[in-house]
Amino acid sequence: MASGKLSPRQKMINMMYLVLIALLALNISNEILKAFHLMEVSFSKASQALTDKNKAIMDAFKAAEEDPSKAARAKQWADKARQVQAISADFCKQIDKYKSDIELAAGGRKEAEPGETGIREMSKGDDMEGHKHYLGTDDPGIKGKGDELRKLIDDTRVKMLNVLNGVKDADVTKKSFDKNTAFRVEDFKDENGNTKTWQRDVLGHSPVAGVMAMLTKVQNDCKALETDILTKLAENIDATVAKFDKTAALIIAESTNVMSGSQFKAKIALMAYNSTAANEIVVNGQTVKVVDGIGEYTATASGIGSHKVDAKIKTVNPTTGEQDFWVNAEPIEWTSFQPSATIAADAMNVLYIGLDNPMSISVPGVTPGNTNVVAGPGISLKKTGEGKFSATVTAGNKESFISVSAKMPDGTTKKMGEQKFRIKQVPKPVAQLGTLVSGNYNKGEIGSQNTLYAYLDGFVFDGVKFTVTKYEVIFMPKRGYMEVAPVTGNGTAAIKGFAARAKTGDMLVIQGIRANGPGVVDKPLNPITYTFK
Repeated sequence: MASGKLSPRQKMINMMYLVLIALLALNISNEILKAFHLMEVSFSKASQALTDKNKAIMDAFKAAEEDPSKAARAKQWADKARQVQAISADFCKQIDKYKSDIELAAGGRKEAEPGETGIREMSKGDDMEGHKHYLGTDDPGIKGKGDELRKLIDDTRVKMLNVLNGVKDADVTKKSFDKNTAFRVEDFKDENGNTKTWQRDVLGHSPVAGVMAMLTKVQNDCKALETDILTKLAENIDATVAKFDKTAALIIAESTNVMSGSQFKAKIALMAYNSTAANEIVVNGQTVKVVDGIGEYTATASGIGSHKVDAKIKTVNPTTGEQDFWVNAEPIEWTSFQPSATIAADAMNVLYIGLDNPMSISVPGVTPGNTNVVAGPGISLKKTGEGKFSATVTAGNKESFISVSAKMPDGTTKKMGEQKFRIKQVPKPVAQLGTLVSGNYNKGEIGSQNTLYAYLDGFVFDGVKFTVTKYEVIFMPKRGYMEVAPVTGNGTAAIKGFAARAKTGDMLVIQGIRANGPGVVDKPLNPITYTFK
């Protein structure tokens, strides 16, 4: 696997870079050329060792594909393994073509001596010109294949890393491999800060023996990255199989809300789970976050009601090798309720005859569906929403009650409480001419009022209205005869007519006032009087 630490092989590579740079200022001796050849041979042998290791990994893939218990899940990763091998093989083949062309341009290799096997030395190992023209230089007139070579290396590395898409922690793994692999080319800066390119200044200014060693090293780096990727792909064959490496005590409560006097019940079992498997956990149809092999599910409580939790865990059936789901035996249920406090003024427990008295009735920790409300004599309840009711009462009872019971998790019913209520009539409204209460006013103020109202002065129940249906207005002038005008409705035309000819000291008496209101028809109101100033 790739590692952040430098291996002996990488240290040797770094040392070779230093040697190559030093050679720019030195004459190249036969000993140095021999050292380059030995590096090329060493890289070639290391590359063959990696090829053998990769073959062993591919043999393991083949065995997994032939194993009925693993075949289904192994195929996906085996296909990816074959894909990365094909990319690596194609790259090495293209590098061999570069090496072949450079060998030819530099005069080829030495003839083999009797008994000599393996890679032979370059015949002109100190040649500096043939490969330079082949690779290209900064001279615009000499364009070669160095830039193509560099692009081939970078593109191949990206292609190989992209094969990791789909593995466990793919993004992290790809970044780690990309950071630590030696399969890349890097430019450097000289003592003056000028950028020197790998293809022109490292290869182009090296003897051909060094170039051949460098290209063989690039093939070796490709094989090393291939090994890392194949190993990671092999790990994923069993990454989602249910293997248990941790245990914990599991407590499943029958209910998260328990009433006083009832029993708390829970099931307790030993839970074995996999802390590393790349399992997908789905709760109520939604994929949840998995930490240390355990799914984390959260839900925001809203309103009042019960909620069920169904969970499925995606894994691999160890018998068939197919993707499968483990489902919880029975849903878990939890209850949400509004935060509340019971605050009541005992002396104000009153229900008014003829009104729709709104009420909120609930039991904390109990869903409305498990709450039963019973009304006493004279009270009729109508449900208007979750925990909401409207109570109407009839005359004939001075007092009644409302009782609440709840269904417990064990199926029994328990009485939760009872509240007594007084039953009263709605207070008598007070008549009023527009905005004027009884009293002394000038004729303009009295004549400008358009409606005779019936007010519930100071009544705590919001929204209760009465409407005047008829009345009688008496005009009592200080000098002259009394006049009477009956009125139907709550208009003030007759009052305006009397006000128009009234003089100081004259009086208006409004009597016989009748009004309709909630539960009341033709209710008599007290008379009111007005004196003209």
